[in-house]
Amino acid sequence: MFRALVLVALASLAAQQATFRTSVHTVVVYPLVVGADGHIVTNLDQGDFTIVDNGAPAEISVFSTATQPVTAALMLDTSASMEDRLVRVRDAALGFVNAISPADRLRVGSFGSEIALSPMLTGDKTILARVLREELWPGGSTPLWNALDAGMRSLAGETGRRTIVVVTDGVDTSSASQAAVATRAVGGLFMIYAIGLEGKGLSPKLIDLIGQTGGGHFDLRRDDNLASAFARLAEELRHQYLVGFTPAMLDGKPHTLEVRVRRPGMRVQAPRQFVAPLVK
Repeated sequence: MFRALVLVALASLAAQQATFRTSVHTVVVYPLVVGADGHIVTNLDQGDFTIVDNGAPAEISVFSTATQPVTAALMLDTSASMEDRLVRVRDAALGFVNAISPADRLRVGSFGSEIALSPMLTGDKTILARVLREELWPGGSTPLWNALDAGMRSLAGETGRRTIVVVTDGVDTSSASQAAVATRAVGGLFMIYAIGLEGKGLSPKLIDLIGQTGGGHFDLRRDDNLASAFARLAEELRHQYLVGFTPAMLDGKPHTLEVRVRRPGMRVQAPRQFVAPLVK
């Protein structure tokens, strides 16, 4: 009986893997759909979606409602202004770690006096909790855009859904070119999420980049619950759809992208631009 169950499970896994086998020319995005009531919509099927590539409809070749593994860099602001909030941030981040699924992998990073990234990209919650408890040190300024760039570079060799999550309260003091960071985010189809703590708030340029990548942001006031923002983030990551298509022009150039839902009253959170694969 046990052997039969194992064989069934392996057959099911093989079928799932075959379903998601894609061409090297396939562009895969992970849209989130929110209803008019603010709740995440999870019961759509492939026929509910339309992909518009550079103004023209594109055929959807891959679709799934199954939860997709996340590969993420969690970048925490540890600048001097965060010193009295560091325990609050750490405890909320621990809740986020506890909420990830066994298939997810996370790398913890911080930015302040320096930008530090754990060498471990892992789903081991014990390791992630140790990093959060032992390797966050406050001080320095807020090299936010440099930190975004470092987080993306740390995931550059990874495949699948790659996400950068940043928590900050301050105005950027980076030396990084914001245009270059934005180009890396769009070209690599990174998804950026940000939680802005009470303070200066998230900059319009960062909010615009978040929208371009299909991510989301939360602006918190002093009495808002940071753990709730992390819980909503985890919920959104669990309920994004997988939609894949092949661009009509494989020209290696930036394309505009619209992911639409046919049902009325729904808002789609998805990338607004991508770089098409190049065929020489």
